[in-house]
Amino acid sequence: MFYFIFLFLSLIPFQLRAQWSKTVHQSIVFPDTITRFSIQSHTSFDTVFWIGSDIILETNVSMSGAKESVFEYFIVSDRYKWKLVHDSIWALKPVYPKLNKLQDITEQVKIKMYIPEYFQHSLDSIFVRNPLKD
Repeated sequence: MFYFIFLFLSLIPFQLRAQWSKTVHQSIVFPDTITRFSIQSHTSFDTVFWIGSDIILETNVSMSGAKESVFEYFIVSDRYKWKLVHDSIWALKPVYPKLNKLQDITEQVKIKMYIPEYFQHSLDSIFVRNPLKD
């Protein structure tokens, strides 16, 4: 009997490392002068065109093998944030271009990007503004 109680109590810390999941939203304002931009990402993503004028990023993060406090730390840090930068062309890219592999932690990231409908998908990850209709 005491063996089973001891076994149950010894397994409690492993139960604390459950699977955690959260969806993070971010809005990126586009300057009116942007006529084309690229998306630079090592993570796959889905695109949806919508009637708004900003890009909305919906990032669903699932993590197992980590404590809740570790999961929450990654959520509030810039690990899943994106930025709009201008080099030779405007580019939307993650703050951390490549997510470091976390030891003994399984992480799954799914991204959905809502892109203004007045852009059209051109080559690979390039989006070009449609000419305005009169």
